[in-house]
Amino acid sequence: MPGWRRHRLFLQLHSYVRSRLFCSKGMASSSTSRIFAVEPNRYSPNPFYFQSYDDGSRAASMTPNDWPMLAQGELAFSVSLTNAGRVKAARLHKSLGLQLSHQLRGSEILRLVSYCPKDLHGSLQKGFFILLPHGCPDGQTRLCDVLMEYRHDVRLCSYSTEERNIWEDIWELNGEAKKTTRSQVLRVEDPMSSPFVDSIKGSAVFYSLEDACDVLEECSLVIPEARKVLDSVERPGVLDRGHFPIIVIEGLDATGKSTLTESLKSRLNASLLKSPPDSISQWRTIFDSESSLIKRAYYAIGNYIGAAEIAKVSKTSPVIVDRFWHSTAAYAIATEVGGGIHNLPDPHHDVYHWPQDLLQPDLVILLTVCDEERIRRIRKRGLEETKEEKELEDNSMFRQKVEEVYKRMENPRCVIIDASPSMETVLQEALSAIKKHCDI
Repeated sequence: MPGWRRHRLFLQLHSYVRSRLFCSKGMASSSTSRIFAVEPNRYSPNPFYFQSYDDGSRAASMTPNDWPMLAQGELAFSVSLTNAGRVKAARLHKSLGLQLSHQLRGSEILRLVSYCPKDLHGSLQKGFFILLPHGCPDGQTRLCDVLMEYRHDVRLCSYSTEERNIWEDIWELNGEAKKTTRSQVLRVEDPMSSPFVDSIKGSAVFYSLEDACDVLEECSLVIPEARKVLDSVERPGVLDRGHFPIIVIEGLDATGKSTLTESLKSRLNASLLKSPPDSISQWRTIFDSESSLIKRAYYAIGNYIGAAEIAKVSKTSPVIVDRFWHSTAAYAIATEVGGGIHNLPDPHHDVYHWPQDLLQPDLVILLTVCDEERIRRIRKRGLEETKEEKELEDNSMFRQKVEEVYKRMENPRCVIIDASPSMETVLQEALSAIKKHCDI
């Protein structure tokens, strides 16, 4: 193992152990050290935050009306993954989410994170907040049955109303499920920065090759293809790019990217490259089926591998790239942030900044069309939709978030072109933008 990787691994282990000791000590002395956050949902347009308190007097003012998810007397549960490393926790989270969705049909299963405010990144635990449907007497039993398989890696709590207060019960899962500790619950004011946003860096969007490689390195024993992807990476060193311009075309499916990239290739006598690059694209379906962390790390590394090829080609011709880092980040950020556009990180937030160690293009063009026209094109052409594109078709809010993230990207920003007119009109607009921004 190279010295730089051993040193980084030591620092990560030291930080992890320190944060676990900090939170364990805090949890032992007072349950106030950990805050729970539930993603935006039909009860709350913003993340919902709460804590439990052993001292009942501090939560005396809390009533069911203060907690909209229990306003109608429902029984709720939180499930947090507690004892796993980053990759293991991500895979467990995906597996558990699938099982819960299958076994608890009709329940509302929301994403949840819990954390210690003084050490968010070191203490962050992901999980689920579950609302069982009315008239489901065996829902609690089925939930506990699912969690028995994960009993060493999860913390189960239930929430209910009693005497106009909200109570949290911690459950022990050891052969049988039983309640152990009871505390009152108090709603917490929204923090200045959302933990859902703060957790994006390094879990959904990667801002360095090293961090993305660390993820695939960790999972290479269980995913052999991860090693093959890593073997395709050229590192370290600064890429020696040519003097020809590099132009990226971005946009949702059926916005005309393929038509425009082919037209620009012909008109500019350019080379056309795609992301992920051909050298690793044969493993795309494998990583698409993995957890978000592993999937995003694969696409991030694909950008760096593609960048090496782009740099070489730019020495002999202009380069047109069909999607690059902007699309990798836009889909990830829109997926990780629940609710509507207002829950996205504020404009100029550093999640929108291009990675410092990734080759920057000279121009990024974002093609847009209205939602109705885009869906009409998909159905007319019989295009095979990815899971995310299916989500775009079914969920207008998600589509709006993806496009808004594209528009907030910085260094470089996107030049937006309406792709609704004729192909020739769109081509001429693209050529005008290239002439304005590139030395060609």
